[in-house]
Amino acid sequence: MTTSLGHKRSQYLIEAEAYRRIMSGEAPETLVKFAQQLLDWLRQSYPEVSPTTLAKVENEIRETWHRRHDMIRGGEL
Repeated sequence: MTTSLGHKRSQYLIEAEAYRRIMSGEAPETLVKFAQQLLDWLRQSYPEVSPTTLAKVENEIRETWHRRHDMIRGGEL
């Protein structure tokens, strides 16, 4: 697996878990805390995926984070 494919896989996993946590009301109050939780979760749950950084996780979930209230009300991304 190349780094690019590994990054895409980690990005997919993070986005899916972010959505799941938002929809179940498990997201913390700040984007930074949320990104750190997701990074910790990724490293623990999928240690084989390509490494990523806190800044990359924040960037990957930023749009989803800002739309979280609409998602909860409407249930969609």
